[in-house]
Amino acid sequence: MTESVAEALARGTRHHQAGELAQAEMIYRQVLDADPDHAAAMHQLGVVAIQQYQLELAVQLITRAIVLDVNQALFHVNLGDAQRRLGNILEAIRCNQQAAALEPQWPGPLTNLGLLYQEQGDFNHAAECFRRVVAFAPSDAPALSQLGRALLLGEQFEEAETCFRAARQAAPQDARTHYNLGAVLQAGGKLDEAAACYRAALTLRPDSAETHNNLGAVLNKINAFAEAEKHYRQAIRIDPTFAKAYCNLGSVLSEVGSHDEAILHCRRAIDLNPNYAEAYGNMAEPLAQVGRFKDAIAAYRRAVELDSTLSSVHSSLLFALNYDPAQDPAGLFAEHRAWGVRHADPLTVQAPPHANQRAPKKRLRVGYVSPNFFQQAVSFFSEPILASHDHSTFEVCCYSDVARPDETTVRMRGYADCWRDTFGQTDAQLAQTIRDDEIDILVDLTGHIASGNRLLMFARKPAPVQVTYLGYQNTTGMLAMDYRLTDAYADPPDTTDAFYTEELVRLPRSFFCYRPTPNAPTINSLPARENGHITFGSFNNFAKITPEVIATWAQMLQEVPGARLVLMAHVTDSLRNHVSSAFEYHGVRAERLELASRRPLDQYLALISSVDIALDPFPFVGHTTTCDCLWQGVPVVTLAGKSYASRFGGTALLNLGLQDLIAQSREEYVEIAARLASDLDRLEQLRAGLRNQMLHSPLLDAQGFTRNLEAAYRQMWVRWCQPSSGNMTK
Repeated sequence: MTESVAEALARGTRHHQAGELAQAEMIYRQVLDADPDHAAAMHQLGVVAIQQYQLELAVQLITRAIVLDVNQALFHVNLGDAQRRLGNILEAIRCNQQAAALEPQWPGPLTNLGLLYQEQGDFNHAAECFRRVVAFAPSDAPALSQLGRALLLGEQFEEAETCFRAARQAAPQDARTHYNLGAVLQAGGKLDEAAACYRAALTLRPDSAETHNNLGAVLNKINAFAEAEKHYRQAIRIDPTFAKAYCNLGSVLSEVGSHDEAILHCRRAIDLNPNYAEAYGNMAEPLAQVGRFKDAIAAYRRAVELDSTLSSVHSSLLFALNYDPAQDPAGLFAEHRAWGVRHADPLTVQAPPHANQRAPKKRLRVGYVSPNFFQQAVSFFSEPILASHDHSTFEVCCYSDVARPDETTVRMRGYADCWRDTFGQTDAQLAQTIRDDEIDILVDLTGHIASGNRLLMFARKPAPVQVTYLGYQNTTGMLAMDYRLTDAYADPPDTTDAFYTEELVRLPRSFFCYRPTPNAPTINSLPARENGHITFGSFNNFAKITPEVIATWAQMLQEVPGARLVLMAHVTDSLRNHVSSAFEYHGVRAERLELASRRPLDQYLALISSVDIALDPFPFVGHTTTCDCLWQGVPVVTLAGKSYASRFGGTALLNLGLQDLIAQSREEYVEIAARLASDLDRLEQLRAGLRNQMLHSPLLDAQGFTRNLEAAYRQMWVRWCQPSSGNMTK
């Protein structure tokens, strides 16, 4: 070698920096031929091996370089890079730790460590590394963004927001800083601000499919469905392979009732990513709504198989299984218990003990948790309770997960001693808030319904006594839920108790009280007198209308010549084809059927008033729809089964003395409907008197009902105060 080793190494480095790897490798080897223990050349040759994806060789070479010179931080960093690429994350972490120890002021190893910890899901250690990087450069936007990202992933939203705001201030013309701030605001439930950040990012970079998709997600969450759809479609135009945008578009289309198109877009997402669990979950609901119930169940099951951590999709599967006539109570219980074992019970084991004062007669702090404190079906039953509580003995706290409050929200807020807007809080944060509030009895009003349910918050056991009520028609399946409120008709004693993880508490007379809308239409005359024929109607979630229900209704229509049937649903072409072909299969022509689109509350009640007799689906019967029909003077024929979901609507009929409208078999169901259709005088009598009858029944006795409810709460509390007495609470 005519040149010196140093000169040769410099020449090799120039080739290396120019991307001329073959020339660089040759020169490094020449240096090592002249000086086999030249650490720098050995290291550089290892770096070339990394760039040529010869990773095992790279590890050997750089390890040898470190043996020759252990104090070079760069050697440790590049060895860490090779180990990371090989998937040896713990070794990569060790290498970068060594580099950081050798050069504490060098941000490189700390940045690498932060990313490695983040990849491991260790967001606390990742954030600590990035904090040290930011300490070197407090106004460096990339460093601030990396710290913010780690904090966001670790659900430390407030500190993450501070970082992203600082990054945006440091680089206001960088679209990514606006995007990152939008992401943390979105995660923290500050949706209006998040939308503004995403819009600012799009002003700087309008071709970002990711930003359009995230803005769509925010708009979807606040029910701005049309605008959300626009941004999802734009994301797809920019990137036709963006599976997540197709999945999200399918979700918003399902929300607005465009179920056929929703299915197509979810299917496209799956074509792009066959293992996309969320796409299967999003596709299931529109499948159910167009009558493809078995396909919907299969889609939910596939989603859960692909990603067992998706507790909300698993909840949706449980909810859908309640519609399935093939399910028996024992099988349904096993499905719910599997959810509890997988998702909830591990959190319960970690819950600390409660410090609540064990005083049986104290003023109890009762908390209600719901995303439905607005004009929604559950609020027709929760509002009269909130309005009727005795505040001298109960302090009422509401934890409202409502994204967009309305007039009902404002009214319900006025009934509470303590109201907390919790939308956007994590389950862990909300659990800590409730524990800090020292709630004695915490009531779940949602169960497994809705992706926004809070069962994993309840799993953390923030209150000593926890109750599930109203929102869901089955057990939660989790050990942390102590009680379930019901009545003796919906859950006959000693018949269904074994199918709940909760202890059943049967309220007197009825498990609910109902507050009808004050703007309900006045009672009209019997439509059959003017039409010359009977009009049946069903106004339930169409997913409840299974093939068995259609077969029964078709038989009923054959028993009542000239009768028509009105079905309310999100009407699509495939639904229309499904309904007409299903009824025609059973001998009922399509002209005897009317598909009515879903509509605002006042128009929905007017549609109810246009029918003579309402029909309950089965095995999952109606409840709100049953009460709404009865309030409009329309009797409801129902079929009682063996589970709460197949019986709970019958409580209303029982309290009005209409038990003769409760069938025990499909044959009796047809017989009752046909007999009622033939008795116009009785139909007129019912229509004229049902509203007044409800007014004077237990169904609208909010004060009496709430006193019974409070007595049940007190008994639960007394039991908790005396744990040695066989208290069932966990």
